[in-house]
Amino acid sequence: MEELCITTLTEKELEEAMPALVSLYQRAYAVLPEYGYHLPQRIEGYIRWLWRGDPKGFFVARLGERIAGFIGVHSRWWEDGELFGEVHEFVVDPDFQGRGIGSALFTHALEYLERSGRTKIGLWVGEKNDSAIQFYLRRGFQKSGQYGKWVRMVKEVTVSVSPRDSGEAPSFGRRKR
Repeated sequence: MEELCITTLTEKELEEAMPALVSLYQRAYAVLPEYGYHLPQRIEGYIRWLWRGDPKGFFVARLGERIAGFIGVHSRWWEDGELFGEVHEFVVDPDFQGRGIGSALFTHALEYLERSGRTKIGLWVGEKNDSAIQFYLRRGFQKSGQYGKWVRMVKEVTVSVSPRDSGEAPSFGRRKR
């Protein structure tokens, strides 16, 4: 089996990969069409929005040259006045599901959010997407609410970061002379 490679994309690489990303998104949402976009232009715009929101948080999983999945997370997402690491989109090619690719991709993205200093990670998932809900529950997420057909899930994590990692200025004591 080919080795799994998880990477971020430059803007040029994103444009080159766009047809494959759109096709993958369409195939993944074919079984739950009520939760996805349908028009290729709308899907492209959405994928660009994901990338622009946090280019370091847009990860692509490849097996050889083929894109097997992608995940778009934002490390600084504000919701109800609270800072989250937010998972916005997580897609695995139906041809590759059940091989651990989704687990590896999801773990990679969560590690990025934790390194970014997030202590809460959130996501929304379709209420009928039972397999995804179970996937998130097994990884420590809890249901925290619902809005229409969308279920809110949140995971609290313990992160130890230095002031440099969190973006806060370190405090230094002054010595008297």
